[in-house]
Amino acid sequence: MKRILLLFCIIHLVFAQGLFESAQMESSAACDLGGDIRSYIHFDTKNDSLYSKNIYSRATLKLKAQKADVGFAYAELQFIDSYYSGEHDVNFNLREAYIDISLGPLTTRLGKQIAAWGRADVFTSTDNITPRNMTHILPDFDDMRLGNILVNTSLQIGSAVKLQGIWIPLYMPNELPISVFDLPQGVIYTGIDMPDHYFINSGGAVKLDLLTSEYDAAFSYLNAYALQPGFSVETIIFSPTMVSYNFFQKPWRQQVFGFDAAFNASAWSFRCEGAYILPENEDNDPYIPNPEIQWTFGLDRSWDTFRFLMEYNGKFVSDFIELTAPENPMLLMGYQLDIYKRLFFRQTDEILHSIFIRPALTLFHEIFEVEIPFSYNITTEEYLIAPRLILDLADALQLSLGAYIYHGDNNTLFTLLKPLYNGYYCELKLSF
Repeated sequence: MKRILLLFCIIHLVFAQGLFESAQMESSAACDLGGDIRSYIHFDTKNDSLYSKNIYSRATLKLKAQKADVGFAYAELQFIDSYYSGEHDVNFNLREAYIDISLGPLTTRLGKQIAAWGRADVFTSTDNITPRNMTHILPDFDDMRLGNILVNTSLQIGSAVKLQGIWIPLYMPNELPISVFDLPQGVIYTGIDMPDHYFINSGGAVKLDLLTSEYDAAFSYLNAYALQPGFSVETIIFSPTMVSYNFFQKPWRQQVFGFDAAFNASAWSFRCEGAYILPENEDNDPYIPNPEIQWTFGLDRSWDTFRFLMEYNGKFVSDFIELTAPENPMLLMGYQLDIYKRLFFRQTDEILHSIFIRPALTLFHEIFEVEIPFSYNITTEEYLIAPRLILDLADALQLSLGAYIYHGDNNTLFTLLKPLYNGYYCELKLSF
């Protein structure tokens, strides 16, 4: 893996001088400024009265700059003032900032960027490059994506083949809502045990795309730290009767062999995606999930103003063992963390099946839209319903009204998430 990454860097150095000299020949650049402003409120019922879960105002600026046919730059800045879980936070976020340099069929993108792989809409198994912010849910799930600094190069070989390579110098994990964990007395959350910034801890990924008039397909491979860290604990024994625990997230490394494809048949669009996820766990560390195989099949179609999307996802968990409660009280903390690990990595059963359905209807000359996404885990009997109404009040001015309804039995993931995510929301968005 290290030899591949080293060769990847040498190729960039060889091409850099020629690209720089070509860029010097042009002296003018075209710029474009856009973005949006949003106001959002998320509330729920508690003790027979309404209370606010999340209130925020967000301004997003998007800057694009073009330098002839050689260079392209993009930056997205977000300013957010929010009241979330009773806390006031003012945040400035540089979501993306990168530069593309193109020389014929070779394009290199360097900087902070979002890289999304795979063709599935919901059950993605090959989308493992850049993280998400899952501390709170948003109407548009793509808004939960976060950027990371990458070296992203693609080579177009003819009209049907594209080779892409990505180097991930620094690890950036998903932002997880730790508030969903019910930490008992004596347990302290200490954050994430981040890997050191050494070359050996960087990640890499390659993808081969086949693009034809009949189908699109891709084969991919990734060797990097997983976006979702595991859960670990450090036991501190002061005396036989005084014990405390440091609870923290710990990253783990994985290899992902992926495949995805899409094709059209008549008026239907079909997609499939699959991955073999192999964690590196030579020491049998308990915070690292088991190897697994995932597969997804999806289809969608439009009938004038009505659209329909459906996806099925299956998962096989290798080396699965039923979890039993320990008799030794000193092992209960590790047992609880094992439960959390299986919930968040969706490894509660050896084989799991899930479906997702999203019907959508547009009315009144595309001024009014209603959609009712529905997700159901057949194995664990959890479900999510997220109805949404979208009204175009004027050109580029949009009102969204919706709700999130999570439901699950005890000891399921949705049982943990529903106190944080359940509720109703209203969002106003003005784009410019």
